[in-house]
Amino acid sequence: MPTWVGPLAAISLAVIATCLLVVGGVVIVIGLGLRRAKREIGAHLAGFTADARAATGRVRAEIEGFADISGDARAKLRSAVHKVEERLSDLDALVEVLQEEAEETALDVAALVRTARRSASLFGVARSALRARRRRA
Repeated sequence: MPTWVGPLAAISLAVIATCLLVVGGVVIVIGLGLRRAKREIGAHLAGFTADARAATGRVRAEIEGFADISGDARAKLRSAVHKVEERLSDLDALVEVLQEEAEETALDVAALVRTARRSASLFGVARSALRARRRRA
């Protein structure tokens, strides 16, 4: 075997070892960079999470406020409907009373007209009798 093979193999092994050490160093630097980036991203995500929780809390408070307003409005509407029903019931009773009074008044007027006709016919008969007496006398 030639004499140059041994030193060449040793140099090759040294270059390969150096390359592996450089690759290992690069991997360590990349790993440390990724760890730092992970921490930064975690901090940003924590900030976003806090903002999201705050926004969710505000939205929840607004929704509860709208629910309260809706409940109040529903109660007021229910009360108003009840009052309208009472008023309509009172109005119905009033209309019934007015209708009964109008019917009674119409019957009274009809009776009065009938009485007036009878009276007029009696006066007519009395006048005829008086005229007949005057003619005889």
